[in-house]
Amino acid sequence: MNDPDPTMNKSHRTAPLHWPGAERWKPSKLLVLTNKVLGKLRSPFELRRRFDHQEDMVSVEQVGNFEILITMLMEQRVPGDLVELGCYTGGSAAVIAGLVQRLDPTRNFHVFDRFDIELGTQRNIEQVFQENMRRCNVPMPVVHKGDLLDTIPAQLPPHIAFAHVDCGWGGGVDAHAAVVTHCLEALYPRMQAGGIIVLMDYHIPDHTRGGNDSNPGMRKAADTFFADRQESIQLLHGGPCSHAFVRKG
Repeated sequence: MNDPDPTMNKSHRTAPLHWPGAERWKPSKLLVLTNKVLGKLRSPFELRRRFDHQEDMVSVEQVGNFEILITMLMEQRVPGDLVELGCYTGGSAAVIAGLVQRLDPTRNFHVFDRFDIELGTQRNIEQVFQENMRRCNVPMPVVHKGDLLDTIPAQLPPHIAFAHVDCGWGGGVDAHAAVVTHCLEALYPRMQAGGIIVLMDYHIPDHTRGGNDSNPGMRKAADTFFADRQESIQLLHGGPCSHAFVRKG
């Protein structure tokens, strides 16, 4: 992989990122006015749209975390591709693809998903994913369709700089933990020094601020996997969505 030109896309580095449903988080004029009135009344509260864990797949706070972490590893020239294990309809995939396009389009971005698990009201998941990538005007990732137990590790790139593990589907804790363990065992030896693994749904009660414990199998698997390794799991503030990250030593 060639080192990116440091001036590449410099004019676009502050451009806003796009993801499916991002427009729903822009406050309406009525909401802005209402919060101004509440502020003048010295109310300790403000109104905001409620996050729907069945329909909203990525929070604004998570988008900010992705931007910070990926920008950091790109600036530090950590080599390797980017991967997402579990992309569903492309909420976080659009963000990651947009960052690759902005920061270093010479890198490949791979997504892995079965595309047959339907959550909330979404149907025809693979088609929706493709439409969302086009709608967000980001490059289509390299798509690996199939069960993670079959496509991983065989189809993983040999060198990885960033990985987002988001393979929760609402199943049992032990079943989810087994899939996460399988993913981490495949990812870890391919992660480059300084590379980052983001763990979706990693939640510690009374420590994860405002997050939701959607898939406790993530923490069960991750805690066990990293217990005897030099890396430590760092919590991230993801607003209504819990997640954490590990940086490869």
